[in-house]
Amino acid sequence: MFAHVLFLTLAVSSASAAVPKVGTDASWLSSVVSPGSYAHVRDGDVSQISAEEYVNRYRNLLGLPELHTNEDLRESAMNHTKYQNANGLYAGDPHGEDPAKSWFTGSTPSERCTAAGYGSGCGEVQAGGDGDLYSALDGFMMTPFHRLGLISPSATEIGCAQTGGWVTCDIGYNRYEGYSSGDFDASKPIVYPANGQVIGTTFWAYESPVPYPQYDHQVIGPTLMLMLPDSWDPLEVEVSLYDLTAQKSIGAIVGIDTENDSTAGAAFFNPIEPLELDHEYAAHVEDVSGANAFSETWTFKTQKSSNVDFPNANQTITYDAHVDWADPSGAEQLVSAPDPNLSELIDRLSGYIMLAVDQYGEAWYVDPISRHRYYLKDGPTAYEFLRSFGLGITNADLSKIPTENDAIGGGATAERLAGRILLQVEEHGEAWYVNPSDLKRYYLKDGNEAYRVMREQSLGTLLSSIAGIAVGEVE
Repeated sequence: MFAHVLFLTLAVSSASAAVPKVGTDASWLSSVVSPGSYAHVRDGDVSQISAEEYVNRYRNLLGLPELHTNEDLRESAMNHTKYQNANGLYAGDPHGEDPAKSWFTGSTPSERCTAAGYGSGCGEVQAGGDGDLYSALDGFMMTPFHRLGLISPSATEIGCAQTGGWVTCDIGYNRYEGYSSGDFDASKPIVYPANGQVIGTTFWAYESPVPYPQYDHQVIGPTLMLMLPDSWDPLEVEVSLYDLTAQKSIGAIVGIDTENDSTAGAAFFNPIEPLELDHEYAAHVEDVSGANAFSETWTFKTQKSSNVDFPNANQTITYDAHVDWADPSGAEQLVSAPDPNLSELIDRLSGYIMLAVDQYGEAWYVDPISRHRYYLKDGPTAYEFLRSFGLGITNADLSKIPTENDAIGGGATAERLAGRILLQVEEHGEAWYVNPSDLKRYYLKDGNEAYRVMREQSLGTLLSSIAGIAVGEVE
């Protein structure tokens, strides 16, 4: 695990009049709609993507413009990690450097960025510990003040580096770039976790400045947030959190004073107790200043198999599982609404064997009848599973479907039975798969042949792309 020694030097206000209120009225639950499926930034293999791409996974979930990778910022970040790896933290200023020490390239992040050739303003987040690069980036996103640096809509460029146990990301604000995307609406609130995001269950309350002095170095629930991108003014908000799986409100919530200069137009709040694994939650934040500027309701989910918040890239953590939840309020408006595009996706993939190229080549069969996806672990499993979906067919009808050795596939019978598993009822129950891609039939003689067909006739996909299709079980 990454020992999250996270540092960020910011001015801290001593005001205490604007801590988020905790709501007691549950009428907002009637507006909750489930996203239907959930995604974690760790879905798939992250070990082959860059730190900058990984940060952009978070920004994509939040609907933010992607940051461009800048080599000067990478060099600046690398220089700083080399300094820290050789000398440790500079006394009195965790973002500073001692000019008398090796690898000194500037006393401030701005000086180091300039020394590396970067010509615009820059900021910095850094961490030290014994984890890998990705666990440090997850740590940045869980801590409130570091998160703001990485998700700032004004940021345009980024460069990250790791040397030993030290990780630094330098963030550029190139005034000539402006927003990285022209379709970003800076007036719309940003919420974290994003709607439909999977997160960990805890937050180790340690950051500089310390967000919750009363819980310093203690484990509490994860850091939730609403931010207005185009505002730097303190927010007056009421926050509510509901466990949709257990059907209960969570009233023990601590918040950061929104007049704290470090919050920058954001409201941060944490449940005091860690959340439950594999539960779906609904969050609600509304403006109580009298301006009625916003009222946001969304859902998120906690990961399934572990309360480890910051796994290394080689650790196996199960994040995603669809949750069907009942109406906790009795209001008819509350329904588990699937993604409106899900039905179209299932129609398009019905009968195909999908190969998750980002998840170790996992194979999934999308059954046209149940409209669920089924995991084909290996050849023998595929053989037994696929036979269980079998539809009886006569020899005469089967002969109307071209075999894999025929030059051309197709025909009315093949089109009608595309994607189905057929069993020869007049013989010994031999199984055939009608491939919807070429409308030919493939003989599933045994486990080895089933494995060959599964691999050769599958379509590549990302697991996140089919995550919304419910997982079925074969009795």
